[in-house]
Amino acid sequence: MTDSNLIYAYTASDAERDGLLLRFSPATTLEAGYALPVLLTQKAYAEAVEWTRGGSWQTENARWWDVLMVARRAAAAALKTGSTQLTRVARVPNLTDSGKPSRAERPKGVSLEVHAEGFDLTGTPCIIISTPGERLNGE
Repeated sequence: MTDSNLIYAYTASDAERDGLLLRFSPATTLEAGYALPVLLTQKAYAEAVEWTRGGSWQTENARWWDVLMVARRAAAAALKTGSTQLTRVARVPNLTDSGKPSRAERPKGVSLEVHAEGFDLTGTPCIIISTPGERLNGE
């Protein structure tokens, strides 16, 4: 397929605009050692970052940072090999399986997939972090 045959492309920037992907702060990603933009799916955000329980012992900013740091090695491997990489981050549960606020204080592991196949509107590659098996291409 050539560019002249392309009728429509749904980019990571489109998904971000539609609220399907959330972008890590560019300053934070640079500080964490990433050269490319990093985006997180809504589902991965809910499982690994979102914090609605209150209290000062855990914050969403700290959760974002934890995900970036844990995923860094997987992101480097994904960029090098062109394949999806699996990683795990520990987090105190925000909600129970039934969707109610959790009272747990012991961390559990959350599996995440790191993809280096996304592109923004300018054609710049980006890294996308999702939950395992989550479809990114709308197929």
